[in-house]
Amino acid sequence: MDVWFEDTAMGRYVAQNEAAFFERHLQYFDGQTVVQQGGQWLRSSENVVAVPRDVLMTADAMAWESHSIDVLLMPHSHETAALTQVLHEASRVLKPEGRLVLTGFNPKSLWFFSKWFDGTRLPKKEHCLTLPALKQRLGDLDFEVEFGKFMVYLPAVNSQKGLRFWRFMEKAGDRWWPQCAAVYGLVLVKRMAGVTPLPEFEKILGTQTVALGTARISD
Repeated sequence: MDVWFEDTAMGRYVAQNEAAFFERHLQYFDGQTVVQQGGQWLRSSENVVAVPRDVLMTADAMAWESHSIDVLLMPHSHETAALTQVLHEASRVLKPEGRLVLTGFNPKSLWFFSKWFDGTRLPKKEHCLTLPALKQRLGDLDFEVEFGKFMVYLPAVNSQKGLRFWRFMEKAGDRWWPQCAAVYGLVLVKRMAGVTPLPEFEKILGTQTVALGTARISD
């Protein structure tokens, strides 16, 4: 997808919108370990650890140690491999209460009939999930949605002239049909259920080394 994002008018426009989304949230993670998986077109700040182009690391088999990352950026990375495996891998490398920040293409947008979703320029359409479908898949994992945003309401045009002509769709779409945007962004929190000592035991436990396990709570 890097070529589409870097060499096409619409690709550069989408990249600009997504970069603003990621940058908005990165300001809250200063001093933390932030890693970017995929999306070489997203030129993040020098404080973000990005996998070089000549290093092969897929989203469903990352080389990072377990529980070693505070924030994981995944621009469309979950659309290039098996979603369940990608999310499990993200959960593995993130610390408890860590953030997974991702963007995805919305197949129920004005881009539905676009030929871009061919698995080369953009992911195949069947690999792109609507936001409700993605939230449903997240329900069985440790992630909780903290923030979401829809972006890009322009139709699938590919010229600067077309971008300028349809620019009015941004405000109209955001107001009247937000869920029809071409792209969505999510900030997810890795929730871990732990053990909180009772007040009468806090003083005792404060002087001892205690190992506490964690468990996931289901409804």
